Amino acid sequence: MLTSRLLIVISLVAELISGQLHRELIPNISSPQQVIWKDMDHVIFVKDADIFEFDIIEKTLENIGTRKPNEFVGLDGNGEIVLCGIEHFMINSMDEFSTVFTIDGKELKFFPTIRPIYLKGDIIIAMTAMDFLEQHYYEISISSGELKEIEKPLVNVKKMLYIEEDIYGNVYLIYDTRKLFLYSIHILKHQLDLISQL
Repeated sequence: MLTSRLLIVISLVAELISGQLHRELIPNISSPQQVIWKDMDHVIFVKDADIFEFDIIEKTLENIGTRKPNEFVGLDGNGEIVLCGIEHFMINSMDEFSTVFTIDGKELKFFPTIRPIYLKGDIIIAMTAMDFLEQHYYEISISSGELKEIEKPLVNVKKMLYIEEDIYGNVYLIYDTRKLFLYSIHILKHQLDLISQL
């Protein structure tokens, strides 16, 4: 027991000194359809019909729900899971709608055939659903149903913590030990400043 803890401390010190990124396999998850950061300590993985939450600190994976094949997973304003049903229809004219998103019983109908790629709070980011068509991106307000075309959103911006998938579908948590260490010191200093003001 003591030996394993000593090895962990030595490896963390070595990572701090070397500046090397830490790469950690997330067990029992492969080729997820969606990866959603709930907060800095929790990542949600959508794998087929199951929705899992991985606690980065505790290293635990919990099945927190299910979805239907035509549902996209997002987070509401409180960070809770919300499901967006997706239906596509054949149309005969531009006066008809080809896409319906259903969120909490509310139907949002659109002419372009689109699919969601991001859902958080009151916003859905969607893109053209057919890969062979010219790609367009849209921002949708759930409350008003308003759809507006936007530029292609930036994706895969590497942060302090991020998820990476290898060619075999294995999923890894990647982080820069130095940045996390400095961030932890900053948070600790802030907490101590707040306590000293009391």
